[in-house]
Amino acid sequence: MYLIRDYQETDLSSLELIYHDAVMAQGHQGYSDEQVSVWASFPYLYADEFKALIRDGYTRVMAFQQIPVAFATLYPDDHLALLYVLAGHTGRGLAGRLCADIEREAQRRGVGLLHTDASLLSRPVFEQRGFRLVTQQQVSRGGHAFTRFMMEKPLAPPVA
Repeated sequence: MYLIRDYQETDLSSLELIYHDAVMAQGHQGYSDEQVSVWASFPYLYADEFKALIRDGYTRVMAFQQIPVAFATLYPDDHLALLYVLAGHTGRGLAGRLCADIEREAQRRGVGLLHTDASLLSRPVFEQRGFRLVTQQQVSRGGHAFTRFMMEKPLAPPVA
């Protein structure tokens, strides 16, 4: 059974692994080997930035038998910054459940419009959740160009 819970400091190495594994397993569906390698290395090459995102944001972890298998981070309050699922646990609705959890928290914080930067791979997941494309842009990471999609979703005001 999968359970969503708050991030704990002891989860950090698991989240690094989930991020790396998700990119390595699925990234080749839309990116070159070099792009996948650069993308997957983010938690290690930019460890301080990754840790700060996880720790400073509202990070939720999906655990299977108490072992982290997916996570999502809201940072800042109006931005879904990270959403990754361990390759062996994809296709089970975990990303959708984590998105719903993040959306509820953003609503609770008074956010009316939630933003995210989607990859070629995650864009369909976000579109299924009601996000719409705002713009497309090219960003450079490690000397490689990546297409990303700036997306947003209006959130209903929290119910009193």
